[in-house]
Amino acid sequence: YDVRRFCFRVSVSHKWRPGRGASRLRLARFPEMAIERTVLIARPLEEVWGYVADLRNDAQWCHKVLSVEQVTGDGPGRNAGYVVVHRPVRLKQPKQLTVTVVEFEPPHRMRLREEDDDAVFDVVYELQSAGDVTELTQRDQIDWKIPKFQRPLARRMVSRDIQNQFSALTRLLEAR
Repeated sequence: YDVRRFCFRVSVSHKWRPGRGASRLRLARFPEMAIERTVLIARPLEEVWGYVADLRNDAQWCHKVLSVEQVTGDGPGRNAGYVVVHRPVRLKQPKQLTVTVVEFEPPHRMRLREEDDDAVFDVVYELQSAGDVTELTQRDQIDWKIPKFQRPLARRMVSRDIQNQFSALTRLLEAR
């Protein structure tokens, strides 16, 4: 399920000011892109939740994450804040990503706000149990800061990265 949106709202201000034009055009950007991926992991829900909800584990299953430092809160939970150093593009310099846990509903749902120079990501993890198998779904709503012509490539890169992360997470947890 992939949705791509290019939404702009146009508003015209008719406030008259001496010596100025009668109207101004303003563009307001809305989130443009959504990406969703689901994986089945042959481990109990509580184990998958415990691992995914602690962002300090990210470097073990996200190959582009170089380090994670918790800067607010004490362990996983609502309003926990992290500084993540990641390398979204292999041959470029690492970037800093600020992450805040916006919602935290153990063991089924967590929502994060992630921001770097390229975008603001609204990331939701949802987990459901089916016995010893856990269904993990990640939904990303992305508000890009990069030029419009770069967005299709960026979308493909993010989609591929999520798929690679889910594969690494599955291998890691199922090997336990």
